[in-house]
Amino acid sequence: MVPFEAAHARQLLDLDAGALIAVSSASVYADDEGRGLDEAQSAAQFPDYPVPIPESQRTVEPADTTYSPKKVRIERLLLENGRVPAAIVRPCAIYGPGDRMGREWHFVKRALDRRPHVVLAGNGATHFHTTAVENIGELVRLLADSPRTGAYNCGDPDPPTVLEIARGIGRAVGHSYDEVLVPDPDESAALTPWSAAKPLVVDMTKAEQELGYAPVATWADALPRQVEWLIDATRGRDWREVLTRGANYLQFDYDAEDRLVEDLSKA
Repeated sequence: MVPFEAAHARQLLDLDAGALIAVSSASVYADDEGRGLDEAQSAAQFPDYPVPIPESQRTVEPADTTYSPKKVRIERLLLENGRVPAAIVRPCAIYGPGDRMGREWHFVKRALDRRPHVVLAGNGATHFHTTAVENIGELVRLLADSPRTGAYNCGDPDPPTVLEIARGIGRAVGHSYDEVLVPDPDESAALTPWSAAKPLVVDMTKAEQELGYAPVATWADALPRQVEWLIDATRGRDWREVLTRGANYLQFDYDAEDRLVEDLSKA
C-alpha cells in the first residue's frame, strides 16, 4: 500500500485486516533544528541529518501541505490507531522496473544522446540513499510474516555517490563521458535527481536486529537491470509518456550545461 493522503490512511484502517504495512518515505525526517527536505531550496537550507539516520530521529510536523508532512500525518494515524498492528516502511530514492520517476534516466538519456560530458554539482560527492524495489519487497515480506507496529528504514547496502551513479550508468549503456565536477552544490545546470548538499543515508540496524532483514539486492547489481528496463520501456516512445512522474522533474538543458562547461574552461 502506498498512501499519499490522510484519507488513504483512514481507508486502510476501515479494512477488515489483521495487520497493515504502508510505504512512507525517508523524506519525513527532520534534523535537530526541525528542518526537512521539502523546504530546502539551497545548500544552506539543507537539513543536517545524522549519518546514518535512525528511525528514532525526529520527523517534520504532520500537515496537509506538502509531500513529507502529509506522509507524517499518515504515519501517525496508522501507528497510533491502537486496533491493528501497523508497520511503516521508509524507503529513499526508489528505483526498479515500472518506476514512473526514473531518476536514472537523467544519465541514461545523456549517454544515449552521446553527450561528451556530464556536469555534477557538489563535485558529485554527495550521498542520497537509494532503495531497490527488491529490498522493499523483502522488508515487506518480513513484516507480513511478523506483524507489528513501528517504522522501518529501507535503503540499499551500498548507497552510491552521484559520481558513482554517473559512472555506473555510463558503463551500463556503453558510453563514456568527461566528468565535469562543479564544487558549487547549488549550480542549477549541474544538479541531478540525487544532488544533496549533505548526506541523506538511513540506518538499517533496526530491521536487521528486529526482523533478521538482509538485503536481497545491492545497488551495483540492480543498476544494470534498471538501465536495461529504462531503455526498453522508452524505445520508440516519448520518454515522458513512460516516466510520467519524472516528466515533471527531469531536466535536459544541454545548452546550459555546455555554457557552464565553457565558462569553467575559461576560468
